[in-house]
Amino acid sequence: MLKLKEGKNIKGVHLFSIMVIMAGALFYCYEFVLRIIPGALQSELSIAFGNINATIFGQMSAYYYHAYSPMQLPAGMLMDRYGPRRLLTFACFCCTIGSLMFTNTHSILMASIGRFFVGFGSSFAFVGVLTLTMNWLPRHLFSLVVGLVTTLGMLGIVYGEIKITMMSMTLGWEYVLYTMVFLGAVLTVILFFVVRDGPQGHVAHKQPWPDFFRQVMAVLASYEVWLIGFVGACLYTSLSVFGELWGKGYLEQVHHLDKLEAAKAVSAVFLGWAFGAPAWGYFSDNSGRRVLPLAVGAAVSFLCIAIVLYAQNLSFFSVSLLLFGYGLFSSVEIIVFIMAKESSGAKLSGTVFAVTNLIVTLGGVVFQPLVGKLLDMFGDSQMINNLHVYTSADYQIALSILPISLLLVTILAFFLKDVGRNKVV
Repeated sequence: MLKLKEGKNIKGVHLFSIMVIMAGALFYCYEFVLRIIPGALQSELSIAFGNINATIFGQMSAYYYHAYSPMQLPAGMLMDRYGPRRLLTFACFCCTIGSLMFTNTHSILMASIGRFFVGFGSSFAFVGVLTLTMNWLPRHLFSLVVGLVTTLGMLGIVYGEIKITMMSMTLGWEYVLYTMVFLGAVLTVILFFVVRDGPQGHVAHKQPWPDFFRQVMAVLASYEVWLIGFVGACLYTSLSVFGELWGKGYLEQVHHLDKLEAAKAVSAVFLGWAFGAPAWGYFSDNSGRRVLPLAVGAAVSFLCIAIVLYAQNLSFFSVSLLLFGYGLFSSVEIIVFIMAKESSGAKLSGTVFAVTNLIVTLGGVVFQPLVGKLLDMFGDSQMINNLHVYTSADYQIALSILPISLLLVTILAFFLKDVGRNKVV
């Protein structure tokens, strides 16, 4: 029988464990929905911020990753030092404040700072769920629960993308943003009162900062980790570039879908990730193969997104099916974390995972504003109803980084070592 810090037996501890992890998972879903807000409300926000062009819009959105990416390194160590309860509560509060700043201004600078705050708070979400799962559940359930939480986050986006679009059409985009602020405030209170660090309370694991950064530098010096991280970043563009930001506007302009249809089609990418991520992980762990699924996933997702970008007269069903396949096969990205651990030879898994995730999410910092820059550089945007409108050719040129990045993954797969296969018993 597990005991809480005070030493009292708790008969319902199993149910309480689920409640604690679910509270953390809700925050993970919430921060994921905050990521897609700019993409879901692209046209409305572009007008609200003074008819800004694609370059400025992409830069503003990418401030999320300016905070999220570098915080991957210290997040795990801070979680060990201070525990998930305090950090997750503080992180959700930061997301709420950032959302309020983003909502309550027409200044690009203040909106960018708001996105930075949201990215900072969001950086603790996934590692917080991992820590809660490790502290509250048996070890043999760890991988299963992490896979389910990832799927839950993606399904939350599927629902959120459609719901946000419907709410903005009926109640207005400002109502949507204020709703997200309200939900963040409520969730902050829930995290404070429900989440506990562990059955025995918080046990601090204080690793000196110099030792931590020495380990980080050792991993950063690994050529294999950078190569694998770059591969992950290229695969992650399905979410960071298309799913989170530019996909909805592209589908409306090029495939002539209405706002709700475009939201449903984009949500198919996240639905594909929801099914694909645990499936690829299961296949890779049981077969010991890493490079083969990586190459297959990149090749098939290349075909899916290439058809969506360059084929004409596709139906809503065809676009949605292709985007589901795009998400399903690009979700093979999840195995780059175990590949980095196996290839680097580093003993500390957390450090390798943090560095790999840093490299992967840096793709959002680079690629989100890059698409906007390419739209403005090669396009001849017109102003229609106070909104910059880009042609099909403009979008096809700018979003060509998606198939190009997947083609790079297919080529780079020949330079990766399949270390995992040698470890299968």
